[in-house]
Amino acid sequence: MCPNKDCEAKHIRRFVHFTSKKAMDIDGLSEAILEKFIAKGWLHTYADIYRLNEHRAEIVQMDGFGEKSYERLWNAIQESRNTTFEHFLVAMDIPMIGSTASRTLSAQFGGDIDAFVKAVFDKYGFMDLEGFGIVLHNHIHEWFRTPGNEEILNLMKDEVTFNMNTNQTTNTGNPFAGKTVVVTGALENFTRDSINSELIRLGAKAGSSVSKNTDFVIAGEKAGSKLTKAQALGVRVLTEAEFIQMAGESA
Repeated sequence: MCPNKDCEAKHIRRFVHFTSKKAMDIDGLSEAILEKFIAKGWLHTYADIYRLNEHRAEIVQMDGFGEKSYERLWNAIQESRNTTFEHFLVAMDIPMIGSTASRTLSAQFGGDIDAFVKAVFDKYGFMDLEGFGIVLHNHIHEWFRTPGNEEILNLMKDEVTFNMNTNQTTNTGNPFAGKTVVVTGALENFTRDSINSELIRLGAKAGSSVSKNTDFVIAGEKAGSKLTKAQALGVRVLTEAEFIQMAGESA
């Protein structure tokens, strides 16, 4: 790993991460295009992406571009302005804050990025959240202590509108509402991110470890120690098919 925080390769990778589907989801900004824009000095911070219209005349003259391809790119950039807490926080590239952790934080702070930032400066104990530990807690606080990061976040807040309802609406009329559900093993119809999103939609908390406070365990193929522990604690274990049936009946 390169220890140089100003490493050009790391700079490019940050922009690749920022524009990825799990983050701001800007279609058309490939790594090759980002490299060209960075080389021309157009992209210093993430917010500069939302000012690329200032370089329209030059962009349409570049190889692989034209009026139509520029318009597609600019439309994708504009569409990304309407985002969610989850996508925005993933885009900030805080170590270990991926889709699952960002959804947990969104649920905790009601999808309000300002409430999350305030909690950081109030020395909030993130290790108290399900699935969080001291390492993740430290990563969050250290990221905000790093010079420049808070400014980057604030610049981006000025460029976007947060959809407070996406992934925040819950269905309380189902057996999973208010329950803690742990998933273990490989599932046929869901990735780990998609099953966690579905649990949150149902009003459940997606747990990471099995305890006496766990209400359900969804067990896929090759379920291991979590399944064993659930059985020992008497936690109700569901197959993927049983979960889908129960979720469907409550829809």
